[in-house]
Amino acid sequence: MADEDNAELLALQRIDETCTSLQQQGNYLEALECMERGLVLRQHFFGADSEEVWRACKVVGEMCNLLAMTYLQQEDFAMVLELLKKAEILTERDPPGRAVTFNNLACYYRRQGKLHASLQYLQKALKIEARLEKVDNPADTHLNACAVLSQLGRHQSALEHAQSALILLQEELFNGVNPLREETNAPKADRIAVLAIAYHNIGVEQEFLKKYDQSLSSYRKGVEVADRYLGPNHSITVTLRNSTVAARRAIVAKDPQARTQLATKKTKAAAGKKSKGGVRPETETLVSPRPEE
Repeated sequence: MADEDNAELLALQRIDETCTSLQQQGNYLEALECMERGLVLRQHFFGADSEEVWRACKVVGEMCNLLAMTYLQQEDFAMVLELLKKAEILTERDPPGRAVTFNNLACYYRRQGKLHASLQYLQKALKIEARLEKVDNPADTHLNACAVLSQLGRHQSALEHAQSALILLQEELFNGVNPLREETNAPKADRIAVLAIAYHNIGVEQEFLKKYDQSLSSYRKGVEVADRYLGPNHSITVTLRNSTVAARRAIVAKDPQARTQLATKKTKAAAGKKSKGGVRPETETLVSPRPEE
């Protein structure tokens, strides 16, 4: 019996080494197949309900999510759904992993045009995240919910989720300090991009709700953040700037009163530019689709 146990442990060790090697080579699908063989061996050797098995489930679930998002970009929807359904089972005792899986399922259903299914998974993810002490990138679920609700025409709810995302991002990146007013250490570029998108999405929903003055202010803030931390030539900055220009033109066409307000603001910005030294004037934004003009 001892010899059998030793043989199984050696086989498991070899499988783990092969998995590591495959991941280092970037062969993630083969690595996943290898991991699944290792999981079966662990269930046989340690018992299906053992801590060792649930730790392995967590790792395999993470790989399923990683691969699913890769296949989503390639629009291989059958593979995406297969991987995410597998991840849903594997993350039974991994709440953070299950929240990620539900988020990814929401992305899948949104790409399929099944917005109500997408929203249901986002609501499940938000419930899980509300119970967790620590969540990686907690704002992202709210931004996903904002995008889906906006497509469903529920713009007030979409706005509330975008505002929640903004608060969480400011806490994550600047400990609640307004990034437009205080000098801070440069945060990660990918998270700054998400912050700029949050401002943009707030602007989009405010535009839908005909809160035009607030909308233009939110659009501008998104560009200011992107311009300051990502640079004026970054793709996100350029996209947001172009979008804000389009929004400003559309809003002036819809709301003649906005023309006077914008002219007044430009005059004040020009007068205060020397003393304040450097806040960029009017700018632009994108990501959630704006109202059709």
